[in-house]
Amino acid sequence: MNRRDFLKNTALGAAGLIAAQTASAASARDKNNNKNRPNIIYILSDDVGYGDLSCYGQKKFSTPNIDRLAKEGMKFSEHYSGSAVCAPARYTLMTGRHIGHANTTGQGQQLRPDETTIAEILKKNGYATAMIGKWGLGGRTGRPDLKGFDFWYGFLDQRRAHFHYPEWVWKNGKKEMLPDNPTKHTHHTQDLFTREALGFIRKNKARPFFLYLPYTLVHAELIVPEQYEKPFLGKLDDKPVEPKPYGILRSGYNRPRNRHAAFAGAMTFMDADIGKIMALLKELGLDDNTIVMFTSDNGPHSEGGADPKYFDSNGVLQRGKGWLYEGGIRVPMIARWPGRIKPGSKTDHPSYFPDVLPTIADICKVQAEGKPPQDGISFAPTLLGAGKQGKHEYMYWCHNRHRAVRSGQWKLYRMYNNWNNISEFKQGLYDLSKDPGEETDLSKDHPKQVAAMEKRLMEFEPWKKYDKKKQ
Repeated sequence: MNRRDFLKNTALGAAGLIAAQTASAASARDKNNNKNRPNIIYILSDDVGYGDLSCYGQKKFSTPNIDRLAKEGMKFSEHYSGSAVCAPARYTLMTGRHIGHANTTGQGQQLRPDETTIAEILKKNGYATAMIGKWGLGGRTGRPDLKGFDFWYGFLDQRRAHFHYPEWVWKNGKKEMLPDNPTKHTHHTQDLFTREALGFIRKNKARPFFLYLPYTLVHAELIVPEQYEKPFLGKLDDKPVEPKPYGILRSGYNRPRNRHAAFAGAMTFMDADIGKIMALLKELGLDDNTIVMFTSDNGPHSEGGADPKYFDSNGVLQRGKGWLYEGGIRVPMIARWPGRIKPGSKTDHPSYFPDVLPTIADICKVQAEGKPPQDGISFAPTLLGAGKQGKHEYMYWCHNRHRAVRSGQWKLYRMYNNWNNISEFKQGLYDLSKDPGEETDLSKDHPKQVAAMEKRLMEFEPWKKYDKKKQ
């Protein structure tokens, strides 16, 4: 070997050794870093009321796997959705902004290119990300893969998500066809979503991951596999009815034959699948390094056969989905993280969906970047029992003609009668610490409190849209 070749080979060998050492160091660094970066599984149920879980007081059926999350983690008594219906609630969850800062306050949400989601933040910091279930935040600029999700499966349109035996679902932008599914009921979306969730966890077990799992149960059409409905037949005061012919978005919901048994079955169906997820985490050795959160997008509904009065789905709270009374926006919330969140703990810290983004960012030790303003306040200090917990000066909601502001124990609720005359409205002030059912209006006794909260309520009103005379 001549001198030139010797020097060349030596240089190549040294370069290779340095590269190998650098890669090894990077791998070790990533491995060590990943130990301190937990997996996040955020399960969002659909229209599950504050009283629909046995750990929150449900008596007519039980939810043992969700109850286990509460027993081994923390249960929230004053957690709120970001809205009274699904799409705007999901907007606040993904962006950390309250609904007053959205482009629209209704169901027609389309995330814009300049709006940052928690998935984008986590993906930028090395997380594998997946959205499996109901999206509802747009199919153009708001599509999941444009908003930080490596993998997505399910529904873009919340209208189609009302049906649990569709003829197709989306998988990474392509239709996964389900021939004869609407008539033969071969693939319930709950089964499909859980299948994909378990697969995503297995595939990404060696790296930190964020699984956003917005299930469609128990919304709208209450049709579940026989095995889940059968245990409740004859036990829940059902009056069987003839089902309607099935037709997605054409002939309405296929009314369940036994609606009470179907609802109880749907809840236990979802609960059983959550149990499968927890079992897989244990099997893969991921249990201690995974925080699991469970909540609902808003209060209970009466569509597709649901009967919230029979099940006392609101507990002591007033109204339900579509209203900004407590029954429409206060939702169950549970968080479990073995070794980090105290088992069996409870909190009455007031929090809501905009707080989830900064909370997850805190837990994952990443910067909560995004389009300002972000309205959320991290509740990680409450979860972990460390640090000073920040509190909201106020929390804000709006939906159609309804407005609500909470400040401390006080809540101001307003409903406009007519957009042509914005001076006509019904309004009430409630002390939630004594009156969570919002039965006693205290506005006449506390005019200064009303005036202070009215300023917050008026801050985000798009008056020009409704009152052209004042332009």
